[in-house]
Amino acid sequence: MTAIRFGLAVVLSGVLGAVAVVPTAAQQIKQLGTFKAWTAWVGSDANGPMCYISAEPEDWSPKEVKGAPVKRSPIHFLVINRKGLGTKNEVQTLVGYPFHPTNANVTATIDGRTYQMVTEGEAAWLAVEADEATFVEALKAGTKLVVKGTSQKGNNMSDTYNLSGVTAALGEIGKACA
Repeated sequence: MTAIRFGLAVVLSGVLGAVAVVPTAAQQIKQLGTFKAWTAWVGSDANGPMCYISAEPEDWSPKEVKGAPVKRSPIHFLVINRKGLGTKNEVQTLVGYPFHPTNANVTATIDGRTYQMVTEGEAAWLAVEADEATFVEALKAGTKLVVKGTSQKGNNMSDTYNLSGVTAALGEIGKACA
């Protein structure tokens, strides 16, 4: 896992509202449009221009643990293109609370095909960077994405995303960060 990938979690979590302080590296984020369940964004960080799409889950669990509501910061799934670094299709999720540090068991499943993820804090990325392009193609062809893992407190979590609009949103950031 590269430091660049981890650093972006901090930048985007600030932009998307998961933390109170937005790092100075995240500047001039502009919404390009919303396409059903997905929104396209363009902006820049310390490495130059970047574009990304994001969505919030249509359903998530657990909503309660031992009768108390589960508190989570905003939850998002993202695909990031970083023109400044020449990278495309970086897959990331921000789940709104820390993953278990040694036993998170995070997966992202698109219509039955499962990809392993690695974590740091509240963020997770595909475990195999080489799978990113295939994963993004599966997003475009799919109908549902489910992210599962274990929280720091040992609770099993599941976030379900509707993939409607993901292809149009990806097309928009493809144009903006070409």
